[in-house]
Amino acid sequence: MKNFDIYWATFKASLQAKLEYKLDFALGLLTSSMLQLAALGFLWVIFHQTSNLQGWTQAEVIFLFGLTAMSLGASELFFNHIWMVPYYIVMGDLDRLLVYPVRSLPFLLISRPELHSFGNLLTGLALTAGSLWTLHMPWQDWVLVPVWVLCGSVIYTSALVVFCSFSFKFVGPYGYTLMIPHTLLQASRYPLSIYPAWVHYGLLFLVPYGVFNYLPGNWVFGKMLFSAGAFLTPLVAVVCAAVAERVWNWGLKHYQSTGS
Repeated sequence: MKNFDIYWATFKASLQAKLEYKLDFALGLLTSSMLQLAALGFLWVIFHQTSNLQGWTQAEVIFLFGLTAMSLGASELFFNHIWMVPYYIVMGDLDRLLVYPVRSLPFLLISRPELHSFGNLLTGLALTAGSLWTLHMPWQDWVLVPVWVLCGSVIYTSALVVFCSFSFKFVGPYGYTLMIPHTLLQASRYPLSIYPAWVHYGLLFLVPYGVFNYLPGNWVFGKMLFSAGAFLTPLVAVVCAAVAERVWNWGLKHYQSTGS
């Protein structure tokens, strides 16, 4: 509980410092929203040519878009600092983190919130709500959305941590490896059934993004009767978080300070 208070105080202080720059906040909000709407425009072009994607209507795919955008936004708001680790390793700034009397990974994750996350959160919320409203979905589906979003942010962040941890072994100033899980997240905005089998199952079992949007979407829209689509997500999020911490600790064992 004491460590939680430290994490929360650090997050609040970092967020307040970021919010001092109102123009930066406005530009980040606008930019992230425009990027989401641009992707939505591409979706509109697709559905201008066809009525469905492997049985998914436009409103149903928009639901996937919304969950993915909100999960990305939640990760950027609460866990975004992981993107800086490759630079910290090269510059020696990671040493300072390791001497704090707290667990290094959660403290690192929450100490650099990004303001453009609000654009992704708000855009995703509008898309998801619009989809559920258009399709007249029951209140139970609305209630479960925050759970799926929170779990989605944990699963996505866990993938970032795993790929980032290779920076301890293969030292370099660039976070190219982090673009792999980020790009895969963008792919999860569409029904996984449209992809080849190796991509489909890769996004369900190896990098399980489909667990927080594709499986819930299947369950919500009656494409599968098994309720795992709704309730398997928290379990997978916990497993991913545990794996990410183990890989992070493995990376720390290979960390060598830059010295003086």
